Amino acid sequence: MAIQFDTHVHTSFSTDSETSPVEQLRQAVKSGLEGICFTDHMDYEFPASALSHPVDGTPFCFDWETYKEVIREIAEDTSLTVYTGVECGLQKANTVIEKNTTLSQDASLDYMIGSLHLVDGQDPYYPSFWQEKDASQCIQSYFELIYENLQCFHGMDSLGHLDYIVRYAPSDFAYVPSMFREIIEAILEYLIQKDIALEINTSGFKNGGQYPNPHFDIVSWYYQKGGRLITVGSDAHTPEYLAYHFEETASMLKKAGLCQYVIYQKHKPVFYDL
Repeated sequence: MAIQFDTHVHTSFSTDSETSPVEQLRQAVKSGLEGICFTDHMDYEFPASALSHPVDGTPFCFDWETYKEVIREIAEDTSLTVYTGVECGLQKANTVIEKNTTLSQDASLDYMIGSLHLVDGQDPYYPSFWQEKDASQCIQSYFELIYENLQCFHGMDSLGHLDYIVRYAPSDFAYVPSMFREIIEAILEYLIQKDIALEINTSGFKNGGQYPNPHFDIVSWYYQKGGRLITVGSDAHTPEYLAYHFEETASMLKKAGLCQYVIYQKHKPVFYDL
């Protein structure tokens, strides 16, 4: 397998997963990976109203100290390389920015993904988000929010699933990245300026999807602008999606001109050949 590390993996520490860290590790061994990075959701101040069902405790938050200890114990008991990561939710609220900043500086952390999951307090995952709205405008607003959030907080190592929102757009909406090229290119240029990696999130291939997130066109634009920091993650919440479509993704990256991807150790990029 050309890509030997899955750097976006969820477990039962995330509100939307019931998979134990050990189960994900076992799947990584089965898949022939050299290592994985656990990146559970720490989406501070995620509104419970954005969920369609109640959850126990605070949505998309977990006990950080317990998490680190569990990962440390797992890492000591396997031949695979195991990294400590987190997927932090981006919001422009000062309190969220402060919490994300503090978390990014934790000495135990290898890797932080910054991802936007909310638009005006709503999660595009749910069909109710799209009701009586123009899909194109919703997507434009999402990209604009990413750009605005990057100005407020850029302490992450990688920007997660850039065009995540299109996974859940109405089926009659035909997504073409060039429709949003101006704002997307502004985001890419900012990532390059700040040395923030662009994540290739292979969960875009689920349910018959033809591309990862972001779309192949966006990856090509990134490369053409000089971007070379690419991370690859499955966003697996269950074991069967670990390392999902990694071979196809490697071919896509090579086609775009890229010959390497990166993993992060204590926030430092380490390059691997595709």
